[in-house]
Amino acid sequence: MKSTRKRLRHDPSRLTCSTCGRMFLLDETETPPFCSERCKMIDLGRWINEDIGLPHEGGPPNAEGFEPEQDEA
Repeated sequence: MKSTRKRLRHDPSRLTCSTCGRMFLLDETETPPFCSERCKMIDLGRWINEDIGLPHEGGPPNAEGFEPEQDEA
C-alpha cells in the first residue's frame, strides 16, 4: 500500500493547475497545463492585461534598436 501512495505522488501525469492550484490528472483535462477552460481563460486574461509576462533582460530601447532622438532646445 505504501508503494502505491508513493507512486501516485510522483506520477508525471499528475499536475497542479497554475491558476487555481488544484491537483488533477493530465488525462482529466482538455486544456493542459490548466485544470479547466475557466482557468485557461483566467491565465490568458492575466497575460493580456500584462499582470504577468516574461522577464525582461534588456535589449534595444525601441523597436528599431536606436536611442530616441533628443530635441535640442
